[in-house]
Amino acid sequence: MCSRKRSEAQAQAKSLPEHPLQRQRYSHSHSQSRIPLQIVSNPSSFLNSSDHTFSKRRKLDLQNPKSMAAIIKTVYTDTNTQIDELTRMKYEKLNELDKIKSQTWKLQSQIPDLELKLDKVRSEMERVKSKFNFIERQIIGLNSLKSQKVESLKKSISIFKNTMKEKFDDKVNSLNVKYEEKITKIIQDGIESFKAKEKKLKDEIKDLKDELGSYSSDVLQIDKKKLDKELRQELDNYTKTENIDIRRIKSECNELTLKIEDLFVDIKTLHDKYETQTQSKLESLKTISNDLLIQHEEIQIQERALNSKMNELNTTKDGECNKLLKLKGQCRQYKQDIESFHEQVKKEEHYRRFLHNQLQEMKGNIRVFCRLKPEPKHQNEMFNYQIRSMLDTSNFKETLLITEPKTANSNGNKSRVLKQAKTYTFSFDKVFDENATNGDIFEEISQLVQSSLDGFNVCIFTYGQTGSGKTFTMSNSIDGLIPSSIKLMFERLNTLNFIDKHYHLYGQFFEIYGDDTNDLIEDGFLHINNNDELVGLDIDRLENIKMIKLYSTEQIEGLLKHASEKRATASTMANDVSSRSHSIFKVYIISYNETLQKYENIGILNLVDLAGSERLSHSQVSGIRLKETLAINKSLSALGDVIANLKGKSSHIPYRNSKLTHVLKDSLGGDSKTLMFVNISCLNSHFNESLSSLRFASKVNNTVLRK
Repeated sequence: MCSRKRSEAQAQAKSLPEHPLQRQRYSHSHSQSRIPLQIVSNPSSFLNSSDHTFSKRRKLDLQNPKSMAAIIKTVYTDTNTQIDELTRMKYEKLNELDKIKSQTWKLQSQIPDLELKLDKVRSEMERVKSKFNFIERQIIGLNSLKSQKVESLKKSISIFKNTMKEKFDDKVNSLNVKYEEKITKIIQDGIESFKAKEKKLKDEIKDLKDELGSYSSDVLQIDKKKLDKELRQELDNYTKTENIDIRRIKSECNELTLKIEDLFVDIKTLHDKYETQTQSKLESLKTISNDLLIQHEEIQIQERALNSKMNELNTTKDGECNKLLKLKGQCRQYKQDIESFHEQVKKEEHYRRFLHNQLQEMKGNIRVFCRLKPEPKHQNEMFNYQIRSMLDTSNFKETLLITEPKTANSNGNKSRVLKQAKTYTFSFDKVFDENATNGDIFEEISQLVQSSLDGFNVCIFTYGQTGSGKTFTMSNSIDGLIPSSIKLMFERLNTLNFIDKHYHLYGQFFEIYGDDTNDLIEDGFLHINNNDELVGLDIDRLENIKMIKLYSTEQIEGLLKHASEKRATASTMANDVSSRSHSIFKVYIISYNETLQKYENIGILNLVDLAGSERLSHSQVSGIRLKETLAINKSLSALGDVIANLKGKSSHIPYRNSKLTHVLKDSLGGDSKTLMFVNISCLNSHFNESLSSLRFASKVNNTVLRK
């Protein structure tokens, strides 16, 4: 009887038909697995290398499954990482089907030993077929997105145009400034030099002419008259003297005869002396006159040369003015082209935002990441865990498996009985092991920061037990999520300000302690009360919470440092420095709407560091700490209730059940984007707290935002 059953079961298993689609997918997966999957992070480089190839592929017969699969593969791998991951998961699942098929044939050879497990094998086969049908439906859905992904190539074209436009603008501005400065300097230098030289030469010519005329007529006459006058005066004096002497000599004629002769000799000597001096002066004046004539001729030559040079400068000036007019005409044309490019860039930017939001909605408006805290000093005290990539799972998520630490119980005979270790499985959108850095984490969430700049409200918060690394992940001054997000926003806003509007960032930094809100911004920071940019904005203002304008990463470092000192902390059995409040850093993106002539709120980015969750039995708190713990757990429970109601599409969402959910209301519903970062510790002593955190995060991960 048993032998006949085994024979029938073996014949039935061998007669199971192979699904034709499975055979087709298996062949396709092996052929495609040899093709490297490349993520194109730079669309402009993709255009330069593959635009022509893609134009040919578009002409392929879309009814041909192989051609259609090739187009889908190219579009997905060149567009974003998510589609690439889905494609790789598809191939992995087909390989998994192949393994299951191999295992099925192996079981057929072992039917005599596996009769009692035949029903289980058949149910497993049904489950595999169900998975296969699910993957087939996924492929059909991806095919429907093909046309949208083809259009996404236009995004690459727009980026290429933007790059060329920026280079063109830089070149035009550089040439414009260069030629204007050069032409202006040449004209001014030429005119000033010419005027100075012309004035100098005219003054020299006038002086030389006056001096020459003076020397040529008056000087000689004046010197001659002067000499004659001097001679006459001397003769008069001499005559008078002689008359006196004659009268005296008449009485002393004999005595003075010799003296008179001597005087005549002296007179002759003086006459010769004055004659020589007069002749010397005349010769000197003649020499000076000749020199002045030569200088006058040289000045005339220089004047003619200057006139010639002035004519050349005038000709050059006219030519440069014509060039300047031509350049101004080109500049006007360039400005018109730039305005046209700006309009095109605006359109492409709107289309990019649409595609980016489509991608984010495909990933999910609520996402949950998990991070394992590194414990380098306690490697021997950690429970076992395993991370499986989405390629190894059936729900397209990464899986974390944790194993409960083994415990020993003693009986009366002192014998030890080991409990069987339990393994718990949780699925998340992304799991970061203990080797992951804050930079690796921010690379994953940067797309949500971009969504806030695109006009969506975004909430990113860290959750987990006390001491699990939430504050380090969120507020580390070097590479935490807060400083990294603000740095990225400043970089992106610089580009947006060039393209379209004038964007500004405003922020609030406060904590929720119980049901009270406490400001974490000190009075020394710039406090904005009546700024024109904030008048009339649709912002839910919190009482006694300051709002400041954000302008640099250095400012953010100061905010984080002051907030960490001011935030409520206390020591518990679970952690020496446990955060007893929820800290919230709200960033408002403000822009000026030229159509409405006013400022408007574009989006909000909420960066929330939740207080540490802990069980009362583990923390062993009492008094004020007990009240704090109850308030923390109540607010976290209210957060879970809000998410559960969103999942159930309830008509009433209990946002007002806690201060935390009321403050985060604008980022927990509608088309908002929410990311939870659950942080856990892998120490054996923290296993129960880590398990509780993972269960709460798993509850959030199963929620889809209601629209």
